[in-house]
Amino acid sequence: MHDKNIAAVLALVGGTIGMHKFYLKDPGSGIFYTVLSIMTSGFLFPVGAMLGVIDAIRLFTMSTASFDAKYNKNKSTTRRRQSRSRSAQRAPQSRTRRDASQNRERYAYEKTKKSKRSNPFRKSADQKYEEYDLEGALEDYTKSAEISEPDKKMYFKLACIHSLLENTDAALENLEKAFDLGFKNVEKLKTTDRLAYLRIQPEYDAFVSNGYKVAPKAQAVEPPEGDLLQDDLLLSQLNKLKELRNRGLLSEKEYAYEKQKLRKQ
Repeated sequence: MHDKNIAAVLALVGGTIGMHKFYLKDPGSGIFYTVLSIMTSGFLFPVGAMLGVIDAIRLFTMSTASFDAKYNKNKSTTRRRQSRSRSAQRAPQSRTRRDASQNRERYAYEKTKKSKRSNPFRKSADQKYEEYDLEGALEDYTKSAEISEPDKKMYFKLACIHSLLENTDAALENLEKAFDLGFKNVEKLKTTDRLAYLRIQPEYDAFVSNGYKVAPKAQAVEPPEGDLLQDDLLLSQLNKLKELRNRGLLSEKEYAYEKQKLRKQ
């Protein structure tokens, strides 16, 4: 790459012999300046030197873009090509990442689509669901779950089926699974006729207030073993006998006899 400032300085100090022309790869002009200076050497100020000063002023005032366009044309073209080459190298990498992301999405879509095609029970279950064949739809959905993982739509339909069959617990469990998989259409939950039975159940209100999660059921308290009241009465009577013995109102033999009699009751 030629530098315009260097060329201007050479024109100023060595323009007489065309040093700046030789620097700028223009030897013909450089030789012309040298010959002209020799021919006018008898003048007070050689013509070559005058031309060198004029060229120096022109080079100093020339813009870098204009200088490069005239004297660095091939270099500039090469630099642009290298820049385009680097950009071209970066572009495939960017496209490769984008293509990889698109391929993953396409693969997931095709996998889901293929799974649905290869699962005949899912199609028959959906058809029976629309026809209100509840038992048949429930059976086919169960078989479908053995082939491919259920999705949120399937769990929602299962919740509707169990609501129509008045199975509150099963309906809520499937509805919770639908929400876990991303079901968010709360309005549909409020308006679907098939969930009418479920919506009037007290467990449904607890389900909604619990963030669409099945509320844990309170554990039943088991009755205590034995008769606590009877045990408490016996303990009271034994303590009374012990107090009478300590006060000397009962002998050890009488105390043992009364104690044994209480325990046999």
